[in-house]
Amino acid sequence: MKLICLNAWGGTLHEDLLAYLAAETPDVLCLQEVIHTPSTDKDCLTYRDGDHVLPQRPNLFRDVSRTLPDHAAVFCPAAQGVLWDGNRAVPSQWGLATFVRRAFPIVGQVPPVYGLVRQ
Repeated sequence: MKLICLNAWGGTLHEDLLAYLAAETPDVLCLQEVIHTPSTDKDCLTYRDGDHVLPQRPNLFRDVSRTLPDHAAVFCPAAQGVLWDGNRAVPSQWGLATFVRRAFPIVGQVPPVYGLVRQ
């Protein structure tokens, strides 16, 4: 079984990431910093926080899902806010995404607990 865990960096390396995933075809892929914004078809929106401005792939979850069509895709939002299309705010979610090859059954799921350590 091939398992890959990566930080997607909001899609900063979008093309390289998708090419890598298509070549590696992991059985299980776990990604953090995945953006899910189904209300837009834009390829790029902007994250703004004061002087901190970053380009973001608003549909990174969709893009990875299309790259791994033989996988069940699960998105678990960790935060929500807005990305920007010029001066227009676009509601978005950020979080974790898991992609599991459909040949492997998913028999349970436990949501992550942010900011807490499980004992």
